[in-house]
Amino acid sequence: MSLYGRTDSNANKTKAGVGIGASSQAKQTIYIDETEAALEANKERGLNAPGWWSYFTYTDSSGATRHKAEQLVFIAGGDTNANETQADDATAADANVVIAIQTQPQNTAVAVGAQLQLTVVGTATPPGNNSVLTYQWQKKSGNRYSNISGATSAAYTVATYAATDAGTYRVKINSTNGGKELISDNAVVTTS
Repeated sequence: MSLYGRTDSNANKTKAGVGIGASSQAKQTIYIDETEAALEANKERGLNAPGWWSYFTYTDSSGATRHKAEQLVFIAGGDTNANETQADDATAADANVVIAIQTQPQNTAVAVGAQLQLTVVGTATPPGNNSVLTYQWQKKSGNRYSNISGATSAAYTVATYAATDAGTYRVKINSTNGGKELISDNAVVTTS
């Protein structure tokens, strides 16, 4: 029997997380079963084997989400998705979910004082699976993209446009059941 437990439970999560050092990153302790370990979205996150993991993400200088995963213990033949109790679905894919963008944000010219609105339409396939899309709009500054605080819906709105709002925007789309992140095309906003 494993010291860390072969089931996806709160008690085993606590055991697996003992000894994770403090850092500036918000690390999660998550359980990956054999089905989840085989999914491409998880492999790209570094979650490529069953067991308990220490995991966190960060936004790099290009605005992309980066993943850091460290396996705490390998567990073969452990718990399966049917018995999950941990709320790690936004981190680790439970099913092979593909995010697509149906409508990209568009270039636009806006008058000072008018409203700026950029929108995107995304989908998750297969639909269902309790998948909800999540959004993070970004603005380019120099060679970097930075997250816009509070801009977390399918539409990004500036109620009263100022010339300083001009620039290049994009949105990162994720799903609450761990689909691979997708980044939209750029939308260039100019002052008319």
